[in-house]
Amino acid sequence: MNTRSIVLPLCVALLLAGCQKKETPVTVAPPPKPAAVELVKESERSRHFLAVSQQLELGGTLYGYMDVDGDVLKIGGLLNQVLGKMAETQPAKAPFLKQDYAALFSGLGLADIKAVGFSSVPDGTGFFRNRSYFHIPGQRHGLLAGLGGAPAPFARLGLAPADADFYSEAEIDLPVVYATVRELMAKVSGEDAVEGVEAKLKRTGGNAAFSLYSFIQGLKGRTALVLRLDPEKELRLPGAKGQMLVVPAFSLLVCLDGVAPTVEEALVKSAQFTATVDGAVHLYELKRPLPLQGIKPVLAVDGTSLYFATSMEFMQECRGVGPAGLAQRAEFKEALAHVGSEGNALGYVSPRFFEQVKRIEALNPQLPPESKRALEFVLSMLPKTERPLVTVRRNLPDGVLVNSYWNRSLKQEVAALAIYNPVTVGMMAAMAIPAFQKTRAVAQEKAVLNNLRQLAAAADQYYLENGVTAARYDDLVGPGKYIKQINAVGGENYRLLLFKLGAPLRVRVPSLKKTVEYAP
Repeated sequence: MNTRSIVLPLCVALLLAGCQKKETPVTVAPPPKPAAVELVKESERSRHFLAVSQQLELGGTLYGYMDVDGDVLKIGGLLNQVLGKMAETQPAKAPFLKQDYAALFSGLGLADIKAVGFSSVPDGTGFFRNRSYFHIPGQRHGLLAGLGGAPAPFARLGLAPADADFYSEAEIDLPVVYATVRELMAKVSGEDAVEGVEAKLKRTGGNAAFSLYSFIQGLKGRTALVLRLDPEKELRLPGAKGQMLVVPAFSLLVCLDGVAPTVEEALVKSAQFTATVDGAVHLYELKRPLPLQGIKPVLAVDGTSLYFATSMEFMQECRGVGPAGLAQRAEFKEALAHVGSEGNALGYVSPRFFEQVKRIEALNPQLPPESKRALEFVLSMLPKTERPLVTVRRNLPDGVLVNSYWNRSLKQEVAALAIYNPVTVGMMAAMAIPAFQKTRAVAQEKAVLNNLRQLAAAADQYYLENGVTAARYDDLVGPGKYIKQINAVGGENYRLLLFKLGAPLRVRVPSLKKTVEYAP
């Protein structure tokens, strides 16, 4: 039998059957739409919301936004009312209580802040990316103008050794801050008082050719602080009542830009320092040792920058660190990657810092019970962390952004802010102070009536015993008299009373702004 004659027709039949079969369509589910957050319509939306939200991270454990545009001025108006009422009952303090607080807050620059926002996102490792943003569109005034200019790389980070336990760097314009404080002082106390204070600042240190006023005017630029704690050594510090406080030994360096010329003029004329020159750097060591083991203060002047260190060894170590210090440490670089490598301020704390600070309790078993309890409370607030904590502040064109990488969320701080913020405190004061004043007024009036009642009873006894119808205050009150002493409660003067048989007693009470009468 020819197999081809069978296979060929069978293949053709199967092919035709396959062509006639209809395939069942496969249903593919569409991809899920990304979650969207609905905003209120634009006419109802805070005009600063989008600007703030762009600087925050949404969807973590915390997101908060608050429009405060105009609120500071409202709080100032509220304080005007509340403290103005207090001034009525405290005339001596009236010149200080009666102020235009809205104008004062504006002078401080607080009115420049139009909105604030917070966010906190856990990264799955026990740490949180925290952000705080203060929206400040337009020109900044007062204290806000003293926070520096545009963000820049951290210029002093090369001073920190790799094993530094604490490092901070911040840009500051102290002359602007001083000008703000001076202006506010003039509004509160008058220009004459401010000129007197300023004259004292200029005279301070005059014998040593040092002017605190010049120091303030020169401090503009970056400041830096480097701290390293010694886990093996201790330092004994003089304490209260002759007791010694034992703390971990430490090395400290501080750098200030702009003030070196002012300070060096005093150092050159001082007999307390020995001067040496190391290239372009001028060094000044204290001649007489301090009663603190391991602390041998030294100052260095390099251009307009002033350095202070607890020892020459630490000064030279920090100034010779260069790029091989903290900046290149893997833990530091990892932490800084979460907050940015440029800014106007940087704060870094190592895990060892908290460990060494907590040693203070064990190093001081002799502390009095009250001091020990206070120390225990402070130490209990310190975080427990195995990684460094870092924070960076950046001045942006429309605000100030603070990024931090911590082992705790911002939720705790925001909760406290919700309770203790100026608006809440102001509202509570606005409700409590009038109620307190009313209660005190009622109590004062009752006390005055009681005094008048005692005087009326004493006068009746005097009339009866002496056969008269009138009396004087001195006939009734004093040693050996009917009443030993009468205490005024609201500024009233009982010596002005007219004591006549059957007549009511009336006395003017200044604190109540009324006359209180007692009719026998």
